[in-house]
Amino acid sequence: MKNMTFEPLRWQEDPVRITVFHDTEYLQAYFQVSAPRDIEWICKGRPVEELPRILTILSPPHHLASAMALDRLFEVEPPPLAVNMREALLQAHVFRHHLRKLYFLLSSWQNPFLDYKTRESRGEQHMVPSHILDKIMHHVSLSQETAAILGGRCDHPLSAVAGGVSRFLKEDHYHRLSEIAESCLKFGMRLGKFLRDEIFGDGKALDGFQNLQIEPMASLALAEKDDNVVLRDPVEKEMDRFSPDMIFEKIGLHKELWTHEPFAYVKGQSKDEIKNIFNSQFFFVGPLARLNSGEELGSPLAEEERQRLIEALGPFPHFGVVAAYWSLLVELLQAAEKMTELYAEEKLTGPDIRTIPSEMGREGYGALESPQGLIYHHYQTDERGIVEDIEVLDTATENNALHCLLTQKAVEVSMAQGKTREEMKNLIEMSLLPF
Repeated sequence: MKNMTFEPLRWQEDPVRITVFHDTEYLQAYFQVSAPRDIEWICKGRPVEELPRILTILSPPHHLASAMALDRLFEVEPPPLAVNMREALLQAHVFRHHLRKLYFLLSSWQNPFLDYKTRESRGEQHMVPSHILDKIMHHVSLSQETAAILGGRCDHPLSAVAGGVSRFLKEDHYHRLSEIAESCLKFGMRLGKFLRDEIFGDGKALDGFQNLQIEPMASLALAEKDDNVVLRDPVEKEMDRFSPDMIFEKIGLHKELWTHEPFAYVKGQSKDEIKNIFNSQFFFVGPLARLNSGEELGSPLAEEERQRLIEALGPFPHFGVVAAYWSLLVELLQAAEKMTELYAEEKLTGPDIRTIPSEMGREGYGALESPQGLIYHHYQTDERGIVEDIEVLDTATENNALHCLLTQKAVEVSMAQGKTREEMKNLIEMSLLPF
């Protein structure tokens, strides 16, 4: 078998290339981020209050993380209404992100570009009925509408500013948000039943993915109770707990020549040891990392779904693709329940939307759990508020090692099962999708 290159890959947020080197001695797959991205170069020398708008190029939740960093830099506390509006926006993006990934999963078993009339005339029976996919996309649209109402725009929000948010909601938005939240919750419950009946579990559609698991790996997540960062070892025993502003004291970045994306690792080992990608000091973030803590969820429906996951797959921690997809459903239900609670009119009304800054420090940081995982911003400015230094920890960097391990595993499984080139590409894409 000759060397292979897969490019582009579906469903990846960054430009990605998979290169597989194969001969009689070894089989090695490389997950390569093929486009450079220099956040420091973009942001240095700019007024710091512009960063929430600029850094949405990474993902919409970075808008909120940046605003949190500005709160600390300008030494202001947002009023309760602003806190609720920011959280409501975040939950809309969590619901939208997870629902889109589940749509990609369900639509991967059929050709979405096949002419509708041709498909219907053949009388083809698909594993996933078309009305399910239509309903998913309808609710993706609804969640995008809520994100636009709360953030000004969906993909590049502009509402969060230092000390709060920039505007009140309009009168007709309250009923609309509540209506959308109820619809999303009801649909989330129906979708969960369909996924359990047809997709998850033994003998179901994802049964062939049961052996797609990586070696146990450390995880990083924010604690809900005290907002500290918790690092857990591969068996999910707590290794360290620290304030978010210490992240870059605990986490280092390692660069390789063959990819533009650095690898995040836990500091404490030599450079020689770090070069081994299977080293235990690498970690991952995201929905599965959050659930691997084993803690009960505050949302009843999400906790009920988490218990079903445990009954079917065993107790946490999990490191497989099936568990990762199921964790998307758990968090989707959790987001829908939080939306129902937050989108009540009394939660989104109040006398103040912003605490106007009266003084400014020189340093600020913010961390939050985005749909993809933990993100962190740290800024340093001069006395005029011009950015002198910026550090951003994104999920693409944190999960880079995980992506490499999953790619290697998917290639090995494909070779063992004698899959074709196209089947191998599909398996790689579906393995990477939930992470």
